[in-house]
Amino acid sequence: MLKSIGLRNKIALVILLISFVFLFPGVYLSMLTINTQGSVNSVVGHLGVEFFNTSNSILKTVYDLFKQEYYFVSIMILLFSIIVPVVKGILLIYVILIKDKKIANRLLNFIKAIAKWSMCDVFVVATFLAFLSTGSRSSGNTHEASILGIPIDINILVNMNAQLETGFYCFLTYCLLSLCALQLYEELPLEEKFSQ
Repeated sequence: MLKSIGLRNKIALVILLISFVFLFPGVYLSMLTINTQGSVNSVVGHLGVEFFNTSNSILKTVYDLFKQEYYFVSIMILLFSIIVPVVKGILLIYVILIKDKKIANRLLNFIKAIAKWSMCDVFVVATFLAFLSTGSRSSGNTHEASILGIPIDINILVNMNAQLETGFYCFLTYCLLSLCALQLYEELPLEEKFSQ
């Protein structure tokens, strides 16, 4: 079966199969960790507080949104960031391996149509923008308070830290490889399609 496939399509098939290896960890593993801590320092003492600490994967985000009754958003993320890419990849494998080139052509047109609705790249960009917008920041203010009429300087420091996790890099790799596979796929000219 693989003997009848051209070299470009064999390479596209291998790249596509490798992309699936990265898709599943990209969906299950954490993409972004955001941690926000604060501290209050004065001559009286020091108080440290963790305000916010979260690390979510795509599936956990879908689950959390669904649990918080954001049904539409969670279903859209599930559909366009997971289901559509998987269907697109499986259909492309079928297109590469199928002998009936007329059906392959129809499926390829369908793949190109649903590829426009795949939001993998949008999800990656949104995660990266969230990382860039939060990054690592510290901001502090000094305020004066008085205890029993004695003025005391209080230093309030808020530290926000964002870190891209393994899931982000796996999902990004999946996006790039699946795009390469689709671009590498070489459709046979119409004359050749029906002569085989």
